[in-house]
Amino acid sequence: MDKVVALTKRRGFIYPSSEIYGGLSGFYDYGPYGVALKRAIRDLWWRHVVELRDDVVGLESTLVMPSEVWAASGHLTNFVDPL
Repeated sequence: MDKVVALTKRRGFIYPSSEIYGGLSGFYDYGPYGVALKRAIRDLWWRHVVELRDDVVGLESTLVMPSEVWAASGHLTNFVDPL
């Protein structure tokens, strides 16, 4: 993993988050190439999964919602996060 992180830092893809202050283990910030790659993948996915299908519409909503929303969607009874 150290070799991968070193390569991506040298090439401007990702950097350890808050690196100049000692960093935060497991968190990374995107450099210029990382941002471009992330956007390209996201846009390609969106085009093929949402825009090219007649039976799908895009939606962006907040993650903070009343518990009734999470219960109605089944998340409270069916989702388990091992963390």
